[in-house]
Amino acid sequence: MRVVVTGATGFVGAAVCRELLARGHEVRAAVRRMTSAEGLPGVQRVVVPDLAMDFDRRALLAGIDVVVHLAAVAHRAVPEAEIRRVNVDATARLAEAAGGLVRRFVFMSSVKVHGENSGDGAYTETGPMQPQDAYARAKLEAERLLNQLAPRRGMELVLLRPPLVYGPGVRANFLNLLRWVDSGLPLPFASVRNRRSLIYLGNLADAVARCVEHPDASGPFLVSDDEIVSTPELVGRIARALGTPARLVRMPVGLLRLLGTISGRSGAVRRLTGNLVIDAARSRRVLDWRPSATLDAGLAETALWFRSKRA
Repeated sequence: MRVVVTGATGFVGAAVCRELLARGHEVRAAVRRMTSAEGLPGVQRVVVPDLAMDFDRRALLAGIDVVVHLAAVAHRAVPEAEIRRVNVDATARLAEAAGGLVRRFVFMSSVKVHGENSGDGAYTETGPMQPQDAYARAKLEAERLLNQLAPRRGMELVLLRPPLVYGPGVRANFLNLLRWVDSGLPLPFASVRNRRSLIYLGNLADAVARCVEHPDASGPFLVSDDEIVSTPELVGRIARALGTPARLVRMPVGLLRLLGTISGRSGAVRRLTGNLVIDAARSRRVLDWRPSATLDAGLAETALWFRSKRA
């Protein structure tokens, strides 16, 4: 199949391109500069400086069967107007142009459209939508626009909602957690009794490829690793992968959250102490998809990359 990938040079996008190429698909990447995807041999590159701008998208979409739209902005420091422009406006313009040219549009959304904490239950695709930040609101708005636009333009629509993604090349909060564990400093999470779903980068890339290939892929899919872990358990398993002791100390969760609020890191603390559990039954049933890498295998690959960057 001939597949266009946006966000192809990013953390997830590069892995998706490699997975699609390995499965025999032709991959065309939307890149900001012709040199951007030099690390992806076999990928055809089309320079697109800004997906939200007005330009002729035929060179990008001509002859394509499936669009995999991964390009996004999630950083909290970015103004909300820019988050919306990139995540909503660019998505709508790409989907509008793809109508009549491509058969399927695969959109990388986020479990955050459901909200950050799920109490004791697990999220399902039909669960409530309670986005809690600008990025999640933009993803939900983009989903709703696509649900209106795709049938009108004759396209099949697939929406993927992953939780936190980890793996070689990871950035942001998970990279910070790797650094904290590796430092040997005591971490105040021993009293946390939460449950979190995650997904390894290789498992997510495999799920994307499955959404490209499977004839029944349609609608929203929650995807995650098989295992659900608490923050203390995750810290312990990261430590084991890094070959360092896990230094966990007790601190009341309420105090942790108060300190997070005082320090301006309430969101990060809420994620480290709260629940977010995914029920991925629909992806397993409809797509016949199972995550191939275990949590420990994924963490081992992540630790290997982290160590290599520090060498």
